[in-house]
Amino acid sequence: MAKDKKSNLKEKIRWIFGHILAIVAIVIVILVFGWAYYFVIAPYLIPKPFIEKPSLPEDALERIKAGENIIKEGHLNYIINEIGAYKLGSPFGSKNLPVMEFVLTDTDETYYAYVKDHIPAAKQGNPKNEDIIIKTTQETAFNILKSDNTQQAVKEAKDKGKLQVELKADMKTLAAKGYPSIYETIK
Repeated sequence: MAKDKKSNLKEKIRWIFGHILAIVAIVIVILVFGWAYYFVIAPYLIPKPFIEKPSLPEDALERIKAGENIIKEGHLNYIINEIGAYKLGSPFGSKNLPVMEFVLTDTDETYYAYVKDHIPAAKQGNPKNEDIIIKTTQETAFNILKSDNTQQAVKEAKDKGKLQVELKADMKTLAAKGYPSIYETIK
């Protein structure tokens, strides 16, 4: 009888200990996935840096239609900040920055933007190891800049085929850098 009590006690202890371990494991999984979601996939806690909307000449549209290159780094920098590129970052433990290439198809100009410390920076030139390529015309970029809602204007341009997004990096890399946080705008 003493053995039965000891055996029952051991079973109860194992049962309680097993359930406690299961609860701890569930809490850890929730914390890890919660951390990954809020800090990598959709980082809502990152403040948006202020980037002033660059001015355009009053006759910008006419000059664009005449073939003049009006859209520059500052304009692209503003657009990508507005669509949420400030949420992007390097994968944990890596110095591999998020890089986007921009091709203005009407002027054949190429720019790239990288995001370092949640601040986007656009430059003219060809990037190395770009994650995505965005192709559009100056006129479309002009219309996006003239819009009161940049995100909506980008999405509408994408939906109408006036802006194309090509993924260059694999989905694992894109997710690690936070691209899902801007996916709704550029999909």
